[in-house]
Parts: sequence; structure tokens; C-alpha cells
Amino acid sequence: MAEVFLHAGLLEAMPRSKAQRRRILDFVLQLRANPDTSGDFTDRDGTLRTRQIKIIGDHAITYWHDAAVNTVMVVDIRNADR
Repeated sequence: MAEVFLHAGLLEAMPRSKAQRRRILDFVLQLRANPDTSGDFTDRDGTLRTRQIKIIGDHAITYWHDAAVNTVMVVDIRNADR
């Protein structure tokens, strides 16, 4: 099982709707068992690391799996229309 890290500041970007928050948190927790879950899109960060972007409701969750240490880093949560 992978460890999943989510910066506390990202919690502020989470939707206020309890149902949408639950869907996002369920997805993030699911990454523990399936760290290689593909997103709906990919991009690359400044270090050319491939990141997955998963759309859940109105929000985009950006994350990447560091297979060497079996860790998933959730690096962004924002409105999907941005």
C-alpha cells in the first residue's frame, strides 16, 4: 500500500459541498491501494515529471506516483475550468 501525501493548504481548495469533498477524499484514499491510477489527462511539471490529472465533479486533482518510494504526491486541487 502506498503512502499518499496531501499538503494541508490544498484542503482550502476543496469544495464546500460535503458530497463533492467526500468524492475527492475517497479518490485520494483510493490512491493508497492503486497508486498508478491513471488520470483523465497528464501534464509535466518544471522537472519534466509526468503528473496525472483526475477530474472529479467540478475539480481537477493533480498527483504523481513516486514508485521508488511507493508514495503518491497530491500537488494541486482546483476548479476544473481554470
